[in-house]
Amino acid sequence: MTTRSLKIVLLAIALMLPLAATAQIFEKLVMPGRVIEGHADVEADCGACHDADSDAARASLCTSCHEDIGRDRELGEGFHGRFAPARTSECVACHTDHEGRDADIVNLQAGVFDHALSDFPLGGKHTLAACSDCHAPDQAYHEAPLVCGDCHVDDDVHDGTLGQACGDCHNDDSWAEYRFDHSTTGYPLTGAHVDTACADCHQNNRFENTPRSCNSCHAIDDVHAGTNGPLCQDCHSTSSWRTIGFDHFEETGFALLDGHGGLACTDCHAREDFKDEFANGCVDCHRADDDHQGRNGTDCGSCHQPTTWQDSLFDHGDTGFHLVEAHAVLECSACHKAESAAEVATSCSTCHAMDDTHGGQMTAECSTCHTQTAWHAGIVFDHDLTAFPLTGLHATVSCGGCHENNRFQDAEVGCASCHGDDDVHKGTLGNDCRSCHTSNGWTITVFDHDVSTSFPLEGRHEGLACGDCHTSSSASASDVPSTCGGCHAGDDVHDGQFGNSCGQCHNVNSFSEVDAL
Repeated sequence: MTTRSLKIVLLAIALMLPLAATAQIFEKLVMPGRVIEGHADVEADCGACHDADSDAARASLCTSCHEDIGRDRELGEGFHGRFAPARTSECVACHTDHEGRDADIVNLQAGVFDHALSDFPLGGKHTLAACSDCHAPDQAYHEAPLVCGDCHVDDDVHDGTLGQACGDCHNDDSWAEYRFDHSTTGYPLTGAHVDTACADCHQNNRFENTPRSCNSCHAIDDVHAGTNGPLCQDCHSTSSWRTIGFDHFEETGFALLDGHGGLACTDCHAREDFKDEFANGCVDCHRADDDHQGRNGTDCGSCHQPTTWQDSLFDHGDTGFHLVEAHAVLECSACHKAESAAEVATSCSTCHAMDDTHGGQMTAECSTCHTQTAWHAGIVFDHDLTAFPLTGLHATVSCGGCHENNRFQDAEVGCASCHGDDDVHKGTLGNDCRSCHTSNGWTITVFDHDVSTSFPLEGRHEGLACGDCHTSSSASASDVPSTCGGCHAGDDVHDGQFGNSCGQCHNVNSFSEVDAL
């Protein structure tokens, strides 16, 4: 029988059958191909996937078998509930069948799939995991485990004793990192406990029935050997085992202040139970520190304070000698060499005799020149009160410029004693340099030729330099000629025929001018 004959026979049979049966036969005749392996059991039942009234597949028919997908679409969970097209479109829009038993109708593109649309967004090191690390090849993608313990059972050092919700403590950046809130256990971690490793208290990662009393962990640290009881927190704190919270004043009446506050208990208490018998006097502990050897009595607190033994509250002003500036920082022993304070004199020379470089020439009252800021600084001596006031450039000269040593009264007051080498006159004009020179500058002169000599400078003579007439600075005034011819012999066109009295004809304004013939 030919293919055409077979089709005619089948068509004739179909025309003789009821309408429903005819439709089923027709569907089988036009089926485009074999369905996937997962649908093979319903391949003969087209109505399992196709609506008899429509050629299109219906999502409701798909979810009648794939109930978990239908639930996700309804609740907005999973990929099919979170991805809008998957939630509202017909399944056939993405998943086509009749492609054969081995066809992949999921069509998942793992490289671009947005895992945030699933029930397990990827974060931390999960973003580096391969798909196959969590998704088994024979398992639907949405069936992958969502509980930490399903993948990390071998990493669970608690052996499941803390349940499967590993994310309550650990994070997906590092398994070793944790964020457990210990306060939820009724035992909040404070002080040094915050940085304590879990294993220090929880042996073998067992967390139930962990003891909570201090002594259960710190018995080995108890230097009191149990004599003070197990309530360590009455004195100690979690900040540091050596940080003591014991209120010494409240319990004993002796407040630990300043220097006492930094002491270890054993600095005063020899007994481990701290039940030593003490008197409260300073000397009971500080007798060896008493440099006064009892001479100032036993009331150490009248001068000393608990900040440090070396700090003193004694007000030296009560003695009539106030300690200020450099004196204020001195140790008591710097001045008090003897046993009794009454033996110390208050004059400067009592302590500073060795500092007196003046050889006793100055007054014993050093404060006339010196201050208490520093022995060599802030000297306030007024030189104007001496026989040699400092004027001009003398005021800028250091003391050592004139006083080779501190024996100030040995200094001479004559100009030549300091300026002998500057005297170009070699002493011919005497030692009273001040008659010509001033202290404002050696080259500044105040000599009045008109007053001090018998040769007033007039006319052209007035503008001449000294050296124009005084050819030698060391020559005396008597060596300088006073007649016209003494200086102007070379200008005398008369060759001396009219004598040396040039002034009879000439004047001091100009040699070429003639006043009389």
